[in-house]
Formats: sequence, structure tokens, C-alpha cells
Amino acid sequence: MAKTKKAYVPPRLELLSSLGMQKHRTVDISAADSGSEDIGDVKALLAEFGSPLYVVSEKTLRSVFRTFRDTFTAPGIDTVVAYSYKTNYLPAVCAILHQEGAWAEVVSGMEYDLACSLGVPGEQIIFNGPYKRADELARAVADGALINVDNFDELDLLIAVAGNLKKTARMGLRINFQHGRQSWTKFGFNADSGDASEALQRVKKAGRKFRLEALHNHSGTFQINPDIYARAAQVLSSVAKRARDMGLAPNIVDFGGGYPSSNRLKPAFEPVGGVAAGQHLAPFAEAIIGGIGKARKVFGERPMVVLEPGRAVVDAAMKLACTVVSRKSIPGQGDAVIVDAGVNLLPTAYWYDHGVDAVAGSDMDAALGSKPVAVFGPLCMQIDVLRERAVLPPMSLGSPLLVSNVGAYCLTQSMQFIQPRPAVVLVGPKGPELIRRRETREDIFSLDKVPPRLASRRSGK
Repeated sequence: MAKTKKAYVPPRLELLSSLGMQKHRTVDISAADSGSEDIGDVKALLAEFGSPLYVVSEKTLRSVFRTFRDTFTAPGIDTVVAYSYKTNYLPAVCAILHQEGAWAEVVSGMEYDLACSLGVPGEQIIFNGPYKRADELARAVADGALINVDNFDELDLLIAVAGNLKKTARMGLRINFQHGRQSWTKFGFNADSGDASEALQRVKKAGRKFRLEALHNHSGTFQINPDIYARAAQVLSSVAKRARDMGLAPNIVDFGGGYPSSNRLKPAFEPVGGVAAGQHLAPFAEAIIGGIGKARKVFGERPMVVLEPGRAVVDAAMKLACTVVSRKSIPGQGDAVIVDAGVNLLPTAYWYDHGVDAVAGSDMDAALGSKPVAVFGPLCMQIDVLRERAVLPPMSLGSPLLVSNVGAYCLTQSMQFIQPRPAVVLVGPKGPELIRRRETREDIFSLDKVPPRLASRRSGK
């Protein structure tokens, strides 16, 4: 009996970087670590709350926050961590971080309202962003929030708002400077062009309407080079000296966010030469605390250093659990699986190689047969790719997978595209607790209205 010949599948070569091996978890070459220890029984969670499912580890969230805070703590400097709401504004997540002592860093009236609803006092809210409405500024001034002004028009608007309220506004100036070809010069007053000096002059002229407390810089996201923070310390110290020479007295130096998490940039977005192994925060702390320590007098006898992390404290605390719904062998590409979670739930998959792991107790006994597999989502788009190549054991229909480092921007930038968004569960000392229910069709279309003239009419009526 003649044997049926299988179609030839050409071998695929893939460069493995030893640098990446040092920097990242070994999960990409071994399925032995499911990454589920901090959230418990994934299969049970999916059975109870449905698939896909976002899962937040309270233990991890608190631990990472404390490590971040302690890393940037030094004698003679008051360190404040103001959590970046836009990164993940799940109320339960924000509430946990506020329990840990975090302030709120907000960039919209919506986020400001959320902070207030969670009991954050006005003096512990930092209001950033390039667009703040007059009514939002008025509320922030009345509450005693710290307002970091972005541009001259906003400065004029704040003068008018504070004048109408007859109350001094606590404010800071956002400062930018040139560094490289893609500097974040959209935001703030440029330190090199004279804009920052002009802004100081206008603040001085406004008199009692303002109390200049802070100088702020935020120079990007997922910064991997601590030198940018060292440069920020130099620039902000120089501007602070000019302010002191004019009789102003800023005592807060705000370094914004941008600190990296344990996630992994796609090779196309890594800098030339790769990313330094370890990805720890100590070099960033040295750049910031060391830089301010050298020029601390320009910020007063005891300066306050404000940090506004988002990704660095919340990314690793959240995972996306999903389920294999079909399997394929694609000519010229190899094996692939389709899962029930797409890039509408994981928009950062375009920029990061999220870890995708098999779950212990499912296919883990077949780990020795692991090989690279493409992981696609269920959306009707060719670009719905969660991971181009994840090393996984043979998958069965219904096999659960865990996607790691999804705490930053995945939920706040998620979309109700084709599929409704899933529930979110918090795993804490009392076990799993539902902190956001699964969306329904009614939720998605609750804001829509069909005019009566377009309403369908059944035949005969």
C-alpha cells in the first residue's frame, strides 16, 4: 500500500539573541513556567468567569509598587509616587495603589472625577496633559490640586480662572528639551528656545494668582536609557535656578513616567545594540536622585521628587487568560493556533512581544514537544496577531493560554470590535473577586438610537 506523501514544509530559521535571553524570562524557549502562580487555577477562573478573561494579581501589584517606591527613596528627599491613571484606570487597581500611598496623576476631567470618587484629596492629585477645560481647571484650583501647565494659552486660561475664583493656583510648568530625533517636544515649554524663561516671566507677573511649586518633565514611554532622566535633572535644575533668581521658589521636581516594565519590545523597536540586560530601576534612580542631589538647593532645603509611573508598576500585575478555539498548519509558516482574544484586547501586541504560555496542568506534560507556534486572535483581520512565534507544547481545542504583562494600556485602549470586552477578576487574599463584569450586546449599543422612521416593520403589521 503506497504511503501518502506529506507536502514539503521548508525549514524556518530564527535568530536567537543571547542578549534577549539575559533580559527576558526563559518562557519563550520553554513552556515549563506558566506564570500562573500569582493568580491560581486559571482553568477554574475561566470556567467561572468566562473566556477570555483579564486577571489582576493584587499581591504582584502591591509588591511591584513597593519595590518601585523604595528604589527611588533617599535621605533628605521626599519621594512621592503619583500613579498614572491613563495606564490602567480600573477603579480597583487605583484603589489598591492609593492604599499603598500613591497619589493620582490624571490627564482629563474624567480621570480627575475618578480620583475624587476614590477619596483622593485634591492636594494629592497632579493634573497633567495638553488640554484642560476651564471648568476642569476651576475645580482643580478650588481643590488645591497641583496643575502642571502645558502651554501659553493654558497659562492665560489658568490666570483667568484663578482670578475669577480669587484663589491662588498651585501650579507647575512642564518643560521639554531636545534629545535625539524623536523628542517629546509636543508637550510643555522648551528649555532651549527661551519659552521656559518666558513662561517664568508670565508666572512672576501673575503675582498672587499663582504659586509656582513644580517643574515637570516627561520625555517618553518605555524609556530604556536612564541618561534621559539624568539630562532631565540637569535641565530642570537649570530652570529652577532661573526661577529662584526671579524670586520664585519651586520645591517639587517632577520626572513624569516612562519607566520600563518587564515586558519585551519587539526587535524592530529596540534601540541599536539591543536593550541592557536586567532592566532594573536602580540606574534610573541613580540618574534622578543622584542628579537632584547635586543641585538640590535650587529646589529648597528638602526637595520633593515626584515620579509618575504607570507601566512600571501595573504591567506585570495583570494577565490575559484565553482559550484555543482552532488549530492550523500554514504552508510556509508552520503551526498556528487561534484563540478567543484578539488585538482589540491586546493593542500593545503591535509593539511588544508579550509572553504567551501554556497553563500548568493542561498540556504541560507535552512540554518536551514544544515548538514555535503563531498565536492569532478571532478577529476578521490579518493583523490580529497576539504573538508571531510563541514556543508552546501541542495545543488541544479548549487549551488555556496566559498572556503576560497586559496591565499597561491594554484595558484603557481596548475596543469593542467584533467581540465584547471580557470581565476582569482581581485575585487577592479573599480569592477571585469580580471587579468588572463581562460586556453584553446591550452595553455596546446602549448609547445608540434608531430613528422611528428606520425601525423595522414586520410583515402584516
